[in-house]
Parts: sequence; structure tokens; C-alpha cells
Amino acid sequence: MATSVAAIALMGTSVSVAEAQAAPRAAAATGVWHCSGTKISRCIEKVATNKVRVNFVNKTNKAVKGRFGVTCQGSSGQRVYELKKNLSARGGYLSGTITCPAGSRDYALGWQITADTYYSPTIRI
Repeated sequence: MATSVAAIALMGTSVSVAEAQAAPRAAAATGVWHCSGTKISRCIEKVATNKVRVNFVNKTNKAVKGRFGVTCQGSSGQRVYELKKNLSARGGYLSGTITCPAGSRDYALGWQITADTYYSPTIRI
């Protein structure tokens, strides 16, 4: 299952993914949030050399049925972490800190898989 989620996380076709992949990947400063999304806020920040933190916030009046997680990418491949399924309505909140393993510490992004796949910005860690 991790491989299929990783493939989905990297092969998205939405405009936001294309824009995120086309944007230059500047080094992320520690403690700076990088966010995307209006109905569901998807934010990611670098916490340490090998750690990232994500926040997902549901701003709609309906529960979001889907999966939420983080993908760490690097020279040895990628590692996918599924954090939670579903977010409750209006203010449903998910936060998690992930330690990316050696070989997967170059980039990280948060993802939301519902009917479509949505991503946080990609950051360098």
C-alpha cells in the first residue's frame, strides 16, 4: 500500500502539483510554514535537519473523507507516512511530526487523497 500511495503522491495531475513541481525548490528555513489550499489548509514546515511537521485544517461544514499523510523523498527513494483518515467538519485538525529516514531527507510534502489528490508545497529538508 505504501508504494501505491507514494506513486499517487508523486504522479498527481492537478494544477497545484504542477505548479509546486515547477517552482524552484529553495531550502526551507526552520520554523517557516508553507501552505496551500483554501477549503482544506495543507501546511508543512521544517522542524530540524531530518524532521517535518504538517498541519491539515478542515474549514468546510462537511467532514472530509480521505487519507492524509507525508512523503519524504531522497537519493534512496521515498518513504510514505499515512497519518490519519478523515477530518471532522469545521475545524477538524490534524498535526503530526515526521522523522524522515536516512536516504529520504532531501524533500518532503504533505498530501490529502480524497476524490482527487492535493498537496502541500514541497520543501527541502
